[in-house]
Amino acid sequence: MVLANFCLLSVTGPKLPVDFKEGLEKTVTSKPEVIRWLKRSLDVVKEAHLAEQPDDLPRKVHRYDRDATLDGMDFRTIVHDNEHSGPLLAYARMTGVVPPWSKE
Repeated sequence: MVLANFCLLSVTGPKLPVDFKEGLEKTVTSKPEVIRWLKRSLDVVKEAHLAEQPDDLPRKVHRYDRDATLDGMDFRTIVHDNEHSGPLLAYARMTGVVPPWSKE
């Protein structure tokens, strides 16, 4: 999820963080590091989406071997994050983690 958030977003304009290195998924192994990178990637995506204006959305971008639009890339990022959120929540619940919105 972290890699996709940063890489999909970098296609639309924002640069990858300077400490984003190839193989990050193999070098970031501690729980605090994983959480920090996940929150960071979600925050960067949120900030980028909030900064967009309606006139920006049809802007053409190039993703790998094809052209896309900014709104198409935003949609792809949302779909990708949703694909991962379900299993992450299920795994968290199976291991006894209580979601913050469930706490009193």
